[in-house]
Amino acid sequence: MDRVSIVERIPPIEDIEKSYKNPKVGAVVYFVGRPRDDKGINALLYEVYDDMALKELQKIREEAFKRFPVEEVFIFHAKGEVKVGEPSFLVVVFSRHRKEAFECCSWIVDEVKKRVPIWKREVYPDGKLGEWILGV
Repeated sequence: MDRVSIVERIPPIEDIEKSYKNPKVGAVVYFVGRPRDDKGINALLYEVYDDMALKELQKIREEAFKRFPVEEVFIFHAKGEVKVGEPSFLVVVFSRHRKEAFECCSWIVDEVKKRVPIWKREVYPDGKLGEWILGV
């Protein structure tokens, strides 16, 4: 399984856990981002500059290993339309201990939001689209 990917659908967390086995890991921390219904929306439409986004996600992953004593990191982001409540962004961190796993996961989420070229647009029940917004 790829460690970093732009996907049509976010893989199940169980599949990620099954794909990485390490007896040194005592903590698995994950963050799942999902569109929420703040303004009566049905979905978010994510537009991604795939090549550039993948390169930046890889850089963030590599930096995470330098900053935090973690064993493995997975980062996935969806592109296209994602319905309210469905996963659009997933970070999974495997570590010996929970503290560094939580810190690493939080740092990755913040860096992805700041650095990765992903735009989103609200999709309303009548099919109308909101303005483009940079960020995840």
